[in-house]
Amino acid sequence: MQSMLRLTRTPVFLAVCILQAAGATSLSQTPLPPKGEITDQVSCASDAAQSYALYLPSHYTATRSWPILYALDPGARGKIPVERYKDAAEKYGWIVAGSNNSRNGSAQVSLDAWRAMWADTHDRFAIDSRRTYATGFSGGARMAIYFALNCDACVAGVIASSAGFSAGAAPSSAVPFVFFGTAGVDDFNFPEVKTSVEALTKSGIANHIEVFAGRHEWPPPSLATDAVEWLELQAMKKGSRPRDNDFIDQIWQKQLQRAQAAEASKQVYLAYQIWAGLLETFKGLRDFSEAEKRSGELRESREVKQAASDERAQISRQRALEREISDLIYTREKHAAEFNVDSILSAQLVKLQKSAKAETDNSERRVARRVIDGLFISFMEQGRDLMQNQKRYDEAIKQYQLATELAPDRPGGFVSLAAAYALKGEKKKSLQTLKLAVEKGLTDLNAITNNKAFDSIRREPQFQQLIQNLPRTK
Repeated sequence: MQSMLRLTRTPVFLAVCILQAAGATSLSQTPLPPKGEITDQVSCASDAAQSYALYLPSHYTATRSWPILYALDPGARGKIPVERYKDAAEKYGWIVAGSNNSRNGSAQVSLDAWRAMWADTHDRFAIDSRRTYATGFSGGARMAIYFALNCDACVAGVIASSAGFSAGAAPSSAVPFVFFGTAGVDDFNFPEVKTSVEALTKSGIANHIEVFAGRHEWPPPSLATDAVEWLELQAMKKGSRPRDNDFIDQIWQKQLQRAQAAEASKQVYLAYQIWAGLLETFKGLRDFSEAEKRSGELRESREVKQAASDERAQISRQRALEREISDLIYTREKHAAEFNVDSILSAQLVKLQKSAKAETDNSERRVARRVIDGLFISFMEQGRDLMQNQKRYDEAIKQYQLATELAPDRPGGFVSLAAAYALKGEKKKSLQTLKLAVEKGLTDLNAITNNKAFDSIRREPQFQQLIQNLPRTK
C-alpha cells in the first residue's frame, strides 16, 4: 500500500545525520544501558518524549566503533524489531535501536523520531559512521528508505520488510545504499517487494530479496540474521569492513547447503533463487563458478519457468481481485439504490475467506490471503485516520464495518469499530461490538483499558464485566 512522503530535506535533518562525520566524536558520560539484553525504553536526552528499544552487544566497549541498525515499526513498537535482530546483533557485534515513536500516519512524527534516536545513539555510543544501517516494516520500511535517500549517504544499507520505495522515489543510480528486501509468501505487499528487483538491478543497486513462510510481518530471527550477514559481505566488498575469508567461506557453505537441501526436497524454484543469490552475493569475494553453472542450468528448467510464470500469474490475479472488490464496495456505498451488488460482493468474500483458510499452500490460498490482508489493513488505516485525525466518526464506522466484513474472525476490527461507536456517543452499539470482539477471541486487555475512546463507557456494568474476563497482556 503506497503512501506519498511530503517531507523536505531540511538542514536540521541533514545536520543530525552527519553529526559523527562532522567530528562530534566525544561520547556522553551517561551510564550505559545493560549489555547483552534488550532494554525496552531508552529515553532520548534531548527529548524525553522520544525513546527507543535497544540491544547493546554483551562485548560492547567504547574503545572501538560499532555498526548500528536503526529500526522503524509502523505501530511504534520498537521492541519487536530489536527482538528479531538481537541474535544477529550479538553474533556480529551490532547495536540495534528501534524507535518507540515512529509510526504510520504522520511522516513528520517519524522524522522527529528518527532525528532524536540518531542524535541520542551517536551521543551515547561509539558508532562506525561507515556502517550505519536502517530497517523498517511496511510503512516503516518506506520511511527507512526515505531517510537513507535524504541524509547524504549516511546509511550504508537498508533492510526493507514488506514494502519498497514510495511512489515518486523510484530506484536510480544515485541511490547510495545497498538493499535487502523481505516478504512473507502470503504478504499483500509481496508483488511490490518481488517486482522491485528489476528496477534495483537496472539501476546498479546491489540487492537481494528473500521470501519466507509468513504474512505481512517482520522477518523471523533466522532471516534477520541472513540479512545482517549479507550486509557484512557487502561491507567487505566496499572496504568498510576488513575482508574475512573464514567468514566468507562460512556464509557460502551455509547458503550452499540451503540450495542443496531445496533441490533434495524438490523445491526447484527455491533452489534456483538461492543459487542465483549466491552468484550475485559472492561476486568479487570468492570463486562463484559453481553457483553460476547451477543457476544457469536451473533457469532453463521447465520447473523454474513454470514456477516463475505461476508467480507472475498470482500477482496479476491479486491485483485484479483487489480492483474488483474495491469497485464492488464503492458501487455498494455510492450507488446502492441503482445497483444491488450485495449478493455478488458477499459471494466473492465468502469464496476468498474459504480459499484463505485452506490447509494446503497453493496459488489460490496465497492470492486470497494477500487480498484479504491488504484490504483489511487499508480499511483499518483509513478508519483510524477518519476517527483519530479527522473526527469523522460516521465515515470511520463505515471503514471499520468493511474491515469486519472482510475479516470477520479478527477481533481487532471489532475493537476499532467499538471505539468509533463510543466516540460518536452510541454506547449501546459500542458495548455490543466489544462483546463481539471478545467472542471473536480478543485476549488483549490493554487494547481496551489503554484506549481513551472507551472513557465514556468505562463505568458501564457491561464494560466492567467484559474486562474482568480478559487477561492482561505484558
